[in-house]
Amino acid sequence: MQAHGVLTSKILGYMAGQAGGYSFMGFSKKDAYNYVDQSKHAKIVDGESNAAIVYLEGKAVADPMSMSRYNLTKDNESIGSYKWLLENLLEVMCNKMPSVVITDGCDSMKAAIKSVFPEATHRLCAWHMEKNLTVNVKDSGLRQLFKKWLYADMEIEDFEEEWAAAMEDHGLHDTFWFRETNEKRSMWANAYLRNKFCAGFRTTSRCEGINLNVKKFLKSRHSILEMVQNLELLVREYWNNELLAQFRSINGV
Repeated sequence: MQAHGVLTSKILGYMAGQAGGYSFMGFSKKDAYNYVDQSKHAKIVDGESNAAIVYLEGKAVADPMSMSRYNLTKDNESIGSYKWLLENLLEVMCNKMPSVVITDGCDSMKAAIKSVFPEATHRLCAWHMEKNLTVNVKDSGLRQLFKKWLYADMEIEDFEEEWAAAMEDHGLHDTFWFRETNEKRSMWANAYLRNKFCAGFRTTSRCEGINLNVKKFLKSRHSILEMVQNLELLVREYWNNELLAQFRSINGV
């Protein structure tokens, strides 16, 4: 039951129900928690990271659809680390290049995407842009202009004219945030993106939705091995949803 994500307290409650009460189980709650703790430590006797790697390599050997890759790094958010991640993702996807990538604006990720997916349209998440806008722009009129530029179906020339006028009217030339935003305007202003196929996506909301599901399976007390195993439970759930959707698509109306 624990291997399928059931909490120890819930397991004990179920066992007590089966036995007719806690007094009939033959052991105390403390005994059970000690046993569970000892079992966890036995699995990671050579270290958490090593246990997770051994587990994943075993999965890759047993399942031809599984791949196991790991990398030792001091910095998880460097350009090199992101390139390594994207290159392995590309291999998993049989070298099928994505046509569009949406991120929250990390400069290291931007450089990695440009290197590994040179033909992809890289756009910045509209939700994150609006959030940054709220923090950095206090003028309500200027905020409305920015929102227009984010979503309006307008020509690049028209956008450039409005942008230059706004920079002049509001004295934005010496503002760091505006200079930085100006440099990235081709990645967020809809004038530059209107003819790029993005399948209707403007935000990272689908990724955030997956993150929300992941959190249901992860706790801060989990070891790295438990994290990997719980993520596997999540993937299994997604696979099942995909099978159901495929069945309904073929047999439903």
